Amino acid sequence: MFSVQGRLNRKSFIIRMLIALVIYALGSMFVALAHLGGGWELLLIPFMFIGSGLLLVFLLYSCSAIIRRLHDIDFCAWWTILVYIFPICILILCFWPGQPFANRYGLPR
Repeated sequence: MFSVQGRLNRKSFIIRMLIALVIYALGSMFVALAHLGGGWELLLIPFMFIGSGLLLVFLLYSCSAIIRRLHDIDFCAWWTILVYIFPICILILCFWPGQPFANRYGLPR
């Protein structure tokens, strides 16, 4: 799930990014609920912990998927920095075809 070894094809990458989007939405919702207040002060700390934990899971899960997708097109993991600086690069990773043959990261999936 959080492995950065191997390769990830386009279809699997899109599915994993959709799952990551759901995790991000849930984490953001919990953090937002913690900031609402309105008599919910007892839930402030648990909601912040749950939201922060989900956002950390999102970061690790999406980073893993991006690294494995970059491996599929024979780029090293350092290119992940560019993806986080320019999020539009995720769309490029969704449409860029992987290498149909074995590369330095293994056989295609």
